[in-house]
This record gives sequence, C-alpha cells and structure tokens, in this order.
Amino acid sequence: MARKKTTETVRDRKREEIVDAAMAVFENGGGMDALSFRKLAAQLSLSYSAPYRYFANKEALINAMRARAYRWIEGVMLDAIADIDDPEAQLEALAAAYIDAGIAQPDRYALMFFRVDDPSATHRSLELRAAKHDALDVCTRVITAGQAAGSMPTHLDPLTASHLFWTAAHGLVSLQVAGQFEMGRNTAALVPALIGVLRAGVDHFRAGEPQSAATPEEVRHHG
Repeated sequence: MARKKTTETVRDRKREEIVDAAMAVFENGGGMDALSFRKLAAQLSLSYSAPYRYFANKEALINAMRARAYRWIEGVMLDAIADIDDPEAQLEALAAAYIDAGIAQPDRYALMFFRVDDPSATHRSLELRAAKHDALDVCTRVITAGQAAGSMPTHLDPLTASHLFWTAAHGLVSLQVAGQFEMGRNTAALVPALIGVLRAGVDHFRAGEPQSAATPEEVRHHG
C-alpha cells in the first residue's frame, strides 16, 4: 500500500511539473501555439512520449492549465479575506483582489476563459469543473454569510448574486486590460462603486418570487 501511495505521489508531482512548464511557456509569450508535448518533454528532460502518460492529448493539458488558473484566483481571493470577519468588507476585498490579480497577470487570467465558445471542453474535465466551482464558491460563501448575518439582502440566492458580482468584476478586468478606461476612471475608483451599485440592485430586486438556491446538481451542470 505504501508503495502504491508513493507511486501516486510521484505521478502527481510529475504531472504538476508538466503543467508548470506549460504555464511558463504560455505566460512568457509563447501562447497555445508554442505548446507541444515534444517541446515540454525536451524542456523537462523526459522522453518524447512521457507527457502522454499524464495527459491523453493537448486538450487535457490545456484543461489542467485552466484548472490551475482557477485555483490561482481562488487562492488570491481566499488570501484577501483571510483576516476580515465582516462579510461586506470581505466582498469588497475579494472583488478588489480578483480585479487586481487579473490585471497583474492577464495571460493567466485569460486562461480561465479560454475556449468559452466550447463549453463541452470544460465538461469533459472534472478537474476543471471542480476548480471553476470552488473559485466562484468563495464569493457565494461570503454572500451567504452576509445574508445570514442580516447585512446583505436576501432577495437573490447567494449563487445568483455571486454570478452577478463575477460578471461585473470580469468586465472591469477586461476593460482595464484592453486599455479602455480613458475618461477619468480606473478600477480603484470603480470597485467600491461597483459593490455599492450591485448591492443596491440586489436589495431592490423584486422580479417574481425570491430566488431559490441552486442544488449541487445544478451547480455541477451549469458550472
């Protein structure tokens, strides 16, 4: 049993090394076109066929890279709220951290949204689906805590509200990276306003009955 565990540990470590190398190639300007199993094997002093022991094809490697990007942004947000107890302050802190991280590392951030026109690519990877869910769940848990404490409105379920915050934060990152803020505004000024406007909108949302929380199966299907 100990030998099997050791073998799995070695395999996991080698797999992570391949993803590390692929991320470095991608983030250093190589892009997806520069990624090939042959080049990665040479860089890591492996046989040309070795990467195929860990990834069935390039798509599997890319999905692992995308999962790594989601784990990165999850960690950024968790670190940002680690020493904050108030849910409202947590929400503002994680939004700012998400936006700052996306602007600071745009290539890694872009990996999160690679192949958004092919959702089946995501669903073929349990690793990527789990990483996406866990990243979004940081915001969902903060909103849930705020609603439980009575400091955040309850007219929207936490999962729906967190999707709205995510949509808005992604918009700010995309506009900043594209250099579109040219009329006297920047993300530092817009993040607090964004939080305030979204919270006010949620507070006044009255379209139909209050939303019900999504089931775990719905989260897995849509995440």
